[in-house]
Amino acid sequence: MAELALEPPSSDSEPLPPRPSIRPIPPHEDSSDLEQEAIDLLLQRTNTYGQTVLGVGDDAAVLTDGWVITVDTLVEGTHFDSRLAPDDVGFKSVAVSVSDLASMGASPKWMVLALSLPQMDRQWIEAFADGLAEASAKWKCELVGGDTTRSTGPKVISVTMGGRCHAQPATRSRGKAGHTIWVTGTPGLAGAGYLLASPPAAALAALRRPSPPLEFAIELVNRELVGAMMDLSDGLATDLPRLAKASGVGAIVEPSRLPVHAALSELGDPLPLQVAAGDDYQLLFTARPEFESEIYRIAAAKDVLVSPIGELTADPEVMLAHRPWPEPAFSHFQATR
Repeated sequence: MAELALEPPSSDSEPLPPRPSIRPIPPHEDSSDLEQEAIDLLLQRTNTYGQTVLGVGDDAAVLTDGWVITVDTLVEGTHFDSRLAPDDVGFKSVAVSVSDLASMGASPKWMVLALSLPQMDRQWIEAFADGLAEASAKWKCELVGGDTTRSTGPKVISVTMGGRCHAQPATRSRGKAGHTIWVTGTPGLAGAGYLLASPPAAALAALRRPSPPLEFAIELVNRELVGAMMDLSDGLATDLPRLAKASGVGAIVEPSRLPVHAALSELGDPLPLQVAAGDDYQLLFTARPEFESEIYRIAAAKDVLVSPIGELTADPEVMLAHRPWPEPAFSHFQATR
């Protein structure tokens, strides 16, 4: 990948533009609406028993004693295809759950794996296990159990992961008007690997080997530098409204501040990929403006690219300066019933 500078912008960088040329996000029933409807139906039929510190609504649940739990499922044909080799799928199945824990400021400790396959393909399983083991070693997360079944449809991989948080976990709901909005990495790069017919090599690499900035996230949370935080996995146009809604605020994003990987800059206008593509497994977070220099310092120490891209506002609308929001590029559910 091309090298990306970690230096903060100069003190004479241009301020955020005025509002007249800003357009709100277009109203549409996206995957978040339909997923939330399904979640609400399930919650209406279950009870709580006082064992949860933080339940539904964030990237992971927080239980007593600092335990943080998440679950993610990858379905062949929906989340991965032939562009991902079996070892890529094994690695990614761990990385997506690590990304959830990172957004809470938690360290992964253990995972259980549910694997459903249409046939017993030893070669595929061995390669999948290699990728799983690589990710397990990278993030020091132990496989402690699971289940294997035969599927009459596509391959399905589900990982439940537990971690520990030694400070107050980050949530989506602590953003305040005036907070700076930050992202890590280069949004849209991995999405280009999935959506483009002939993606650049760097985009395929980002798709195959997601690298959520775990240690950076933990440091931010431990130092109480974060307002609100979530993982950036469904695209900025989908995830930022979720964070803003949870915090009861709005947001304005300046497109020119979005970091552009060299591989995307060669494709013409990168904005649709930057804001509408998913699969980044990076961080979207907010912080008080006075924390900027400390955030840059930690990012440089952890070798993480961070970019301030806008600010939270008292106005409840989520806005993109000068441009309309492109539609989200991925939806789990179609808006039909």
